[in-house]
Amino acid sequence: MKKTLTVALAAAALAVVPAATALADGHDTAEVVIVHGVPGLEVDILVNGETSDVTGFNFGDDPVVIDVPADEYTFGVAATGTTDAVLELDASLEAGASYSAVAYLDTNGDPQLQAFANETDATGIQPFHVANFPAVDILSGDTAVLEGVTNGQTARIDVDGGTTVEAVGIGAAGSGEAALELGDVTVPADTLVLAYAIGPDEGAELPSVVTTAVGVTSDAPTAEHSPGEAGLASSSLPAWAMALMAVGALSLAIPTVATARRR
Repeated sequence: MKKTLTVALAAAALAVVPAATALADGHDTAEVVIVHGVPGLEVDILVNGETSDVTGFNFGDDPVVIDVPADEYTFGVAATGTTDAVLELDASLEAGASYSAVAYLDTNGDPQLQAFANETDATGIQPFHVANFPAVDILSGDTAVLEGVTNGQTARIDVDGGTTVEAVGIGAAGSGEAALELGDVTVPADTLVLAYAIGPDEGAELPSVVTTAVGVTSDAPTAEHSPGEAGLASSSLPAWAMALMAVGALSLAIPTVATARRR
């Protein structure tokens, strides 16, 4: 039976659109989507060394969307009930911008904490490959719409609001076959759907996928990064497949906006 993410994503969009509207109206806040993609550890999120409201966060929980004043921060991940960060991330957040802060496993199985820019200046789908897993293709049916996406990469697929992309799946690069099926994905109007491939969980062979949605603002600022920081989007990724007809072109996401450091 086909699954659909339409209702859940629409509800998520309703929850975040007011916040995005506030950003567009000139409020001095930034939006941060927090994702826990490291199996086996319940964590609290620290902000500048202090425990935040995001506590008891487990692998695969729904992403948490928060607004914070635009400023420079140190975000940390600590075992629940402690303030001893096992991962930290220094980030400079710009007013009106949207970011993802993702704890994930690299292809060596080592935990990382990384910031990504959410490309909220257009409606669409932004997938993130943040799983300890080889290169994958993002599929619609048996058509690859993104090819050879590797750990730590993200890109945006421009899709008109109200468009349903059928039989979305993730498969091994070049296979043409979905190993992980997400079903039909409908993108609500004025919404960017964020989908994160995480894990795999202990004992699992395939990654998990968690999703949320953020509002789109036409005047969203572009997050910047410093030379030498790791790129998150590959210029070798192909254009949006013609087979999906009129859902737009692939727009590569801005590379990393902050540098992670491990303790």
